[in-house]
Amino acid sequence: MKKLALVATLVVASSTALAGSSGGQQVSIWTDSLGQTNANGTLSTARFSSDTQQYIGCSLYSYDTGSFSATCYATTATGQYASCYTSNADMLKVVQTLNPASYLYFVANADGSCDRVISVNASYNLR
Repeated sequence: MKKLALVATLVVASSTALAGSSGGQQVSIWTDSLGQTNANGTLSTARFSSDTQQYIGCSLYSYDTGSFSATCYATTATGQYASCYTSNADMLKVVQTLNPASYLYFVANADGSCDRVISVNASYNLR
């Protein structure tokens, strides 16, 4: 009986408990009324989606010339792609905050530059 109680205690103690609000958004891409390309999604939701297409994120670049820039990119479950680039110091600060708990939203101008980059870092974005 003691062995059974010990095994039951170990099984319960080793179980992962998840609580709290959780959410996340699949990657979406659309054109707004100004003709700008918009993209958004949650990094962890895209990473753990059941399809093999979806991703969203940004890459940072630094060169020996002193230039610093970022490119943000996204692909939907159906393969639709969007990207933008920026060297705006404030947008670069936002890109540097990205992590697995991030929701990313960016808007691309017709020339491919970023109009805005927004990140929401919250526990409910984790899966």
